[in-house]
Amino acid sequence: MSEGLNKAQQEAVSHHAGPLVVIAGPGSGKTRVMTQRIADMVHSGIAPGSILAITFTNKAAEEMLRRTMQLLSIPELDSFHGNGFFGSAALGLEEDRPVLRTFHSFCARLLRRHAHRLEPYTSQFSIYDSVDQKQLVTEVMKQLQLDRTAFPPRASMSTISQWKNQMVSPEIAIDQAATFRDRELGKLYGRYQELLEERDAADFDDLLLLVVRLLTEHPDVLERLQERFQYVMIDEFQDTNRPQYLIAKLLSQSHSNICVTGDPDQSIYSWRGASPDNFNRFREDFPQHQVVTLEQNYRSTPQILEVASRLAGSEFGHRELFTENADGNAVRVQQLHDERTESRRVCDHVESWLSEGVSSDQIAVLYRVNSLSRAIEEEFVRRRLQYAVVGGMSFYERKEIKDILGYLRAARSSRDDVALQRIFNTPARGIGKVSLERFQDAAISNGRTMGEHLRRSDCTEGIKGKAKKGIDHLREVLEKLEDRLSGGLADLVEQAIEASGYISHLERSEPENWQEREQNLQELVAAAAETEEILDLARQQPLQRHEDNEDDFDPLTIFLERIALVADADSQEELKEKVSLMTLHAAKGLEFEKVIIIGVEETLIPHSRHGEVEGIDEEKRLLYVGVTRAMEELVLTHSSWRRRFQEREPRLPSSFLSELEGTSIEFDRSPSRSGHTSPTVWDEESAHDSEEDDGLHPGAWVQHELLGRGRVNTVQGYGSSRRITVRFENGEERQLVVAYAPLTPISPPDEEWEAC
Repeated sequence: MSEGLNKAQQEAVSHHAGPLVVIAGPGSGKTRVMTQRIADMVHSGIAPGSILAITFTNKAAEEMLRRTMQLLSIPELDSFHGNGFFGSAALGLEEDRPVLRTFHSFCARLLRRHAHRLEPYTSQFSIYDSVDQKQLVTEVMKQLQLDRTAFPPRASMSTISQWKNQMVSPEIAIDQAATFRDRELGKLYGRYQELLEERDAADFDDLLLLVVRLLTEHPDVLERLQERFQYVMIDEFQDTNRPQYLIAKLLSQSHSNICVTGDPDQSIYSWRGASPDNFNRFREDFPQHQVVTLEQNYRSTPQILEVASRLAGSEFGHRELFTENADGNAVRVQQLHDERTESRRVCDHVESWLSEGVSSDQIAVLYRVNSLSRAIEEEFVRRRLQYAVVGGMSFYERKEIKDILGYLRAARSSRDDVALQRIFNTPARGIGKVSLERFQDAAISNGRTMGEHLRRSDCTEGIKGKAKKGIDHLREVLEKLEDRLSGGLADLVEQAIEASGYISHLERSEPENWQEREQNLQELVAAAAETEEILDLARQQPLQRHEDNEDDFDPLTIFLERIALVADADSQEELKEKVSLMTLHAAKGLEFEKVIIIGVEETLIPHSRHGEVEGIDEEKRLLYVGVTRAMEELVLTHSSWRRRFQEREPRLPSSFLSELEGTSIEFDRSPSRSGHTSPTVWDEESAHDSEEDDGLHPGAWVQHELLGRGRVNTVQGYGSSRRITVRFENGEERQLVVAYAPLTPISPPDEEWEAC
């Protein structure tokens, strides 16, 4: 079974007995080693049914299953999914097949047979999904008279899950509570758990905890499992939490035939309870262990691996990843002026790769925080490049963005009831379903839209208490925004966030990730300021317009239209081939021919909240994960300036980049503009450098979606705020702002028409 394996892989495959740690670098063939190891064990005479292999995701389990069955020449793969814990042997597992499962699947099957031994559970217990859990938490909150805004159900569920992953009981949680809120959460946790038991139900965290309890309280069950599974394998070991580690340890402590595979340098889920420290616990609990390190990479070029090796810092020793793959292009680190320049450079790379024949689904743009996708998405739309936001929503589809845009739309138009309904009780202001229906009925009976009805002083007739106060408050918020409609656009967006109380709402309802959502709102203000800047520049030299187009430059209208264009592009029919935009976390386990990582700057990578970096080592591992997604080409970008709300802030390159000095990386440091008194003033050289000849220069030919073909006569300004004068074939001459004009550079016609 060792054909085609390198020396380290052969060593891991042939090691059957005793504890083994396989440190598997990215692209080193870990899945192949695991499946080959199972097959090699079977071919050496080990009973297939005595092998238990556990991984984390159904996708990984299915892939391991498929490969293993092929190696063992076992047909009828579908039937394997059903091989359960009932029938033959002690646990009812067929002896002629190894067991490959996820942790939760393994635990659920085991509990179906033995849960009745864990009072008060029965073997018919229910498994509650996230919807069931939320409903139960909401019920407990009513029993304990807890305010939903102070204890949002989803946030409370997250806290309970963290406690369970750390094996903290309700009693300990209450005892360790440092604040009144923590104490109340501990009580909620306790009552939640009581109701689960009363209803013979378990959540997903309980599946792990109940198995730990089963194995520790019932030695006979543990002994039978240890006899049954003489060989245990745990995949993605760096992602295990405390209960999962204990299960693996208990199953194998009698025979020590346990193999764990993973990469401490890819441990990036501490917020889920995962810890690379489990490798250290393994070394202590199994002192006779052997370590095999898979350093040969089959995915990436030597240039990419040189960067990855500088970022690797495993406690199992520094590793020098290597490959026999052919040399590729040097890794490039590019310093750019701001997020707009960055987005243009990203799209330049993408267009260049596409022109070389690279499939768009082999290109990925990675970032640390979701808010960075905004400028990239807008530039993709402007250039008509197909993209997909993987593992998340497009920027303008995110709830907090749509909510604030709802306030802007409702203030702008008393007839936009879709927008008004979205924000009517967001944030929560005590307006229940019955009160909303009464309000709607009153509007309809008076022949008004909801927005028109809201603007009348008698709109709350028949509505009392909290609901009346809530509607009055909403009217006051919209009145404030209406008064500012003729003012600055960015100020208006900031006022919508402030007057609505949205940040406080996020702090209460999203305690785990409200800062990320706040960053998205900051980026929305930045988008408004950017739009305003472009329009202000255009107003300095008024464009030639028809008299009936006086509203062309209403900032809010143009801003909303700009957003609608991006959102419309996101909603187009799905295409199989699209450039992938995703966070570094979402990229784990994937690979692409071409990868661009943007925003490699201090406060982003490593990420800091309020000036503090939590877990600098994990932030470095996250960049390592991003770097090792690239197969052939890798580009890292950082900007000298980024918008935060309305202001441009100077940015510093990530401290991690300093660790890459001395490598074969190409550092492209564009002329710095940090010396300017105003970051919005560009010098001529830098401005022209940032545009990199996008084809919109005097004499160039363009195609306009509505006006047809024309030639550029003049260009004023820089970047996306440039104004160009175009004379079209119909004789009409128009001045257009590059950021909004649907223009495509084209080749000159064979015979240039005489009018030009």
